[in-house]
Amino acid sequence: MVERTLFSYEAVDRSGAKTTGSLEAASEGEAARQLAQQGLTPYALKRVGQGWRAPRRRRASARELQLVLQEFTTLLESGVGLVTALSSLAKSSHHPSLTGAFAEMERSVRRGESFSAALRESKLPVPEYVHQLAHAGEATGRLAESIRGGVDQYEYDQRVRQEMTGAMIYPIVLVSSGIAAVGIIFLWVVPRFGGLLTQHKDTMPAISRWTIASGVWLSNHVWLVLLALAAAAVGLRALWKAPGVVDALVERAARLPVVGDWLVEAEVGRWASTLSALLTGRVELIRALNLSATSVRMKFLRARLLAVAKSVKTGSTLSAALREHRSLNPTGYDLVAVGEASGELPKLLDALARLYETTGRDRMKRALQLIEPLAIIIIGVVVGTIMTAIILAITSVNDVPL
Repeated sequence: MVERTLFSYEAVDRSGAKTTGSLEAASEGEAARQLAQQGLTPYALKRVGQGWRAPRRRRASARELQLVLQEFTTLLESGVGLVTALSSLAKSSHHPSLTGAFAEMERSVRRGESFSAALRESKLPVPEYVHQLAHAGEATGRLAESIRGGVDQYEYDQRVRQEMTGAMIYPIVLVSSGIAAVGIIFLWVVPRFGGLLTQHKDTMPAISRWTIASGVWLSNHVWLVLLALAAAAVGLRALWKAPGVVDALVERAARLPVVGDWLVEAEVGRWASTLSALLTGRVELIRALNLSATSVRMKFLRARLLAVAKSVKTGSTLSAALREHRSLNPTGYDLVAVGEASGELPKLLDALARLYETTGRDRMKRALQLIEPLAIIIIGVVVGTIMTAIILAITSVNDVPL
């Protein structure tokens, strides 16, 4: 843990003007060095209080990366020079992996390398389209505008991902609660009727024998069951992180009713938004089509969009190629055709992405409305079956007429 302290200061700048403010540093000496780097000479430096403790995490989160890119783009748009912006973020309080990447980019740019080359060499975990937009921005002299398009697209990707993740939290909690309830019944309620199974096994209905026998076995082997569940959780976590597994699951889920339409529209929306950002950043159309197609996770959709790029390369219009390869819905074809005719294709593609985002959110709500009652029904059927089995066992033993 790195402890940082808040200091207040009074200083003079190079012109002799007095200034006051505060900053966070690990020590008074570091605070003085930071002020000197800003061209300030402190004559009063006081410790105000304890700052935050920055955990030494190995990797920065997507949110932290998004914030530092936003700050970098804002500096460029405000007229701050490229080297100054890189230097400012290299000395900022962001995650060490991010400040290190910006420090490396600053050194590369000072040596005379292009920003796009420095960005790629820094290994900053940004999508490929950000690299392409940086290269196009340098070529056209519109670096700030191009980087802004990449940052906005990255935020769009993160927002769609967060919506999908958030949408699944409630169903997962509901299903997990149901499984936990059934497990508790099997481990602590059903085994109490184990004596009936030993003494009256032959007179019990089959469903009662199976239910009570399962509960008794689980109760007697609870640690083995917990160990198996823990091993399964670790295995599933490792499998989830394996490359290609999530994409394969999304591909299969795309074939399901309701949920499949939602996933496909989310992917098409990401493609349209990425293509819009690339074209706005003056990336050449064929390259932009190939880059936006490779950002799609579903293989069948990616293949169609790559085929669209080939058709456009041979002379077909984008709207005709999309229609030929059945990549969008009729509204999408119309919007792309209007964009081509009016010369406002990037704007119409962005509008198409927002349209898919809205319809996808509606489909997500409908999917959740189906999942909730379905999960409740399944849990109710399982619990009801267990209770019925126990009641049948009791009535059969006591010969109570039904």
